[in-house]
Amino acid sequence: MDPSTTTHQPQPSVDLLDAFNEQDWTSEDDWEGPVEAGLGLKPYVEKLASVSPEQYRHQRWQVSVLSILWPELKSWLQTWELGQSFDTVYQAAKQRVYDHLKQPTPAQTDWLNALLAEEEQKLPSAERAHRRQVIPRLSSMLTTEDYKVLSEIAARDMAANVMQRSQLAS
Repeated sequence: MDPSTTTHQPQPSVDLLDAFNEQDWTSEDDWEGPVEAGLGLKPYVEKLASVSPEQYRHQRWQVSVLSILWPELKSWLQTWELGQSFDTVYQAAKQRVYDHLKQPTPAQTDWLNALLAEEEQKLPSAERAHRRQVIPRLSSMLTTEDYKVLSEIAARDMAANVMQRSQLAS
């Protein structure tokens, strides 16, 4: 393409898609290699084609739920004062919560649906009763074993950080 074509600005009143279909944009082809735009997405697109509508709805539900839970989980874990171990513990805690949400109990499902409905209403923070329950619900969702694993991760990560500091000081 010549420089005047690549710098052509459509008129403000012209639809941008119409501008791309103008003869000036489509008449010249100075590309000599294969066009591979999007080929890297082929496996992803094939996977999407195999997803049922029910699986898609469930995945959207799960993403919506996690978009509410993750920031709350992060805020809660920050109160634990984990220092440099925070990121490692946060990732492990997210995995634990995610694992529990793969097969939520009927009571959890009902509460999560109510949380999503409340979120869609865009109520002021003071009126979000279900949102205020997120941390207590997360706390009860995690088992004694989960807390044990998180504490072991924190201790192991802290020990590794201390050892790294001692090696840097030498």
